[in-house]
Amino acid sequence: MSNLITPSGLAARDWGLSVVVRQFEAARPIHSVRAALVWSERCETTLACAGGTWQCTLTIKPAPDRPDALDGEITFLLATGAAESCNVAIELDIPAWSPDHYVLAPAAVYNGNRFQVRKMPYPPMYQDAADIGLQPPIQISDVPHLECGPGESRLQLNTGDMATPCLGFFDPAQREGVLLLTTQASRFRNHGLGLRENAGRTRIALTLEAPCMRSDGMYVMSCSTHPTVDRAPSWREGETVTIPFRLFVFPSAEVQGLFDRFALVRKDLSGRVDLRQQIPFSAAWDIQERKFNRDNWRDAPTDQYYAVAQHSDIRYNDWQLGWVGGGMSGLPLLMAGTPLSRDRALRTIDFLFRRTQRPSGLLVGIFSKDRYWGDGFNVPGTDRWVMTRKIGDGLYFVMKHILLLQKSDPKSAVPELWRAGTLRLADRLVAIWNQYGQFGQLLDYEAGTLVQGGSTAGAILPAALALAGQFFNDPRYLEVAVAAGEFYYRRDVRAGLTTGGPGEILNAPDSESAFAMLESFVVLYEVTGKPEWLARAGEMARQCSSWVQSYDYRFPPDSPLGRLDLQATGSVWANVQNKHSAPGLCTLSGDALFKLWRATLDPWYLELLRDIVHGTPQYLSRADRPVHNLPDGWMCERVNTCDWEYNSIPPGHVFCGSCWCETSNMLSYVEIPGLYVNVDLDLAVAFDHIDAEVLGHEGGGLKVRLRNPTRFDAKVRILCEGRPDMARPLGQLGLWGRPEVRVPAGRSVDYIAFIAK
Repeated sequence: MSNLITPSGLAARDWGLSVVVRQFEAARPIHSVRAALVWSERCETTLACAGGTWQCTLTIKPAPDRPDALDGEITFLLATGAAESCNVAIELDIPAWSPDHYVLAPAAVYNGNRFQVRKMPYPPMYQDAADIGLQPPIQISDVPHLECGPGESRLQLNTGDMATPCLGFFDPAQREGVLLLTTQASRFRNHGLGLRENAGRTRIALTLEAPCMRSDGMYVMSCSTHPTVDRAPSWREGETVTIPFRLFVFPSAEVQGLFDRFALVRKDLSGRVDLRQQIPFSAAWDIQERKFNRDNWRDAPTDQYYAVAQHSDIRYNDWQLGWVGGGMSGLPLLMAGTPLSRDRALRTIDFLFRRTQRPSGLLVGIFSKDRYWGDGFNVPGTDRWVMTRKIGDGLYFVMKHILLLQKSDPKSAVPELWRAGTLRLADRLVAIWNQYGQFGQLLDYEAGTLVQGGSTAGAILPAALALAGQFFNDPRYLEVAVAAGEFYYRRDVRAGLTTGGPGEILNAPDSESAFAMLESFVVLYEVTGKPEWLARAGEMARQCSSWVQSYDYRFPPDSPLGRLDLQATGSVWANVQNKHSAPGLCTLSGDALFKLWRATLDPWYLELLRDIVHGTPQYLSRADRPVHNLPDGWMCERVNTCDWEYNSIPPGHVFCGSCWCETSNMLSYVEIPGLYVNVDLDLAVAFDHIDAEVLGHEGGGLKVRLRNPTRFDAKVRILCEGRPDMARPLGQLGLWGRPEVRVPAGRSVDYIAFIAK
């Protein structure tokens, strides 16, 4: 292995290397020429194609900061002539391949997406009785995928399809991982990354091209064979294009090793991003609290609650439990809101139990116009279905509400409606686990039974049941929480697959179940104190990073996001089907990453968290700076870098809708400190849109200068502690009662942070 990641080492492995020039008619390749290259520090060759002579120069050298990587750069020069409709590529031919290789493209492809494909329009839903059962296979809609059956198989991806321009694989036979990193685009447009398996699945060609030409078809909303809009450019004599790349080859005992390495190198070619200070958390909070009381409050004679979106006749904008904010948005409003908001948050949980809990103990997923709706998108026979994920979110956030009531008034009793309803819900979940040995993906809310098994849709349930077991002192809940956490870890996490979190992707790989799994592992660590959960949380965090945008995508300059120069770094991709990134986590604050950092002092967690929570408020539409046509206080979930909706919401555009990311942003305000200070470590970390500078110790505390470069006054919530405090779990709602400091717009304030007694 020591000499593998060298030109001679790769040549000894029989890894072929070639350059290709292709000519197209529209998107159809009509002519191609290739030439083999020699693995060496510098290699040149000449090709004749499309009436021109092409000079190709490849340079390779050891990466200065990565002993397991090579830095490469391929330059194509049209030396003579003119060439119409051509693209260029470098191709690695890799033998000793099998379908057992795990293929990764961050946020786009997991295990090659080599799953059973169901060709359905959006939103896909289980319909065939053969697809429904306790142990279903992983089923996906027609997203870019490698084939399960015989014959040639290939992936063609645009760099905008991925959270990081990267394609890699894990080789279980050689116990190695391979990652190929590149940049977003050349002067033409986005690069393309591709992988082609031969018919016998015994070798592959790994391709990096400029510009991307998806000749097999482009992915558009559940269809991977839509006629492509890609067109190759015309070249004039003397024009060049250069494609940089970094190639890693490293030991990897299992799939997790691929994610571990990716997590550390995902920014190697883009570099760390300088996050801009735009609007303090508190200023964004004020806008959002007004918006929720203006647009989300439902005040019918019998039902009062915070709905998930604006007033409309669309039932999905009314009450949806969990997932997109129902029963979740009230938590930050209860913790940091005005008396009006706090009262309404309490009424929302009353409504949840009074109107949406069924005799089985389960909760209804959708309620609108005095009617219950199933989570099956009107497919016959699905009117009693509820997403397991929604049930888990419901229990988890009810427990957070209960814990907040206890923190705010330790002498007060939990409302009996809440207490009885929570116990009925937790008891039913224990019964489901004991009967089926899993929580599955879909439940029957009337019968209290499992409808569709499989998936990681219940990933948040270990956290929810652990909190219930701790609060109600019921060991049954904690036992099931631990058993479920073990089950998901062995079956899903170790396989590098978390699936089925959203309700309209069948059970495809997704970020929402991944981050829910991270949340559960951290809660299990805090509740049990067992170090294996901390280690598993670290593994899960590195898998989660593959869903987080690692660099600032260059949006089209005339698009709404491009005109505002918004930063895509830290936005979180949804799933392999719904190919958009979004502001924030659906639907969590991200405090699990903060807790991981406190427990490990690994700064990687801080950087990932800061990217996510710092970037989210910039997508809030404001009266002084609207995001396209969004009203004041609205946020759209679309951070489109991919052209999967090219004919309706192209890259850099949004739709006019109020989305769950508003709740995510509010949760971050109450669960992530605006400023973290550690007196013993002489450390100050700003997550808020402020600058922080440590000035030194003074009066037993740490003096920090806070500068607010924005146009908004800031109220910065501060968590200050010492090294001994870090050994104790922060637990739930750890920012309750923490001090705030006011920093006027454009001003600086010196603040002495003291450890709370």
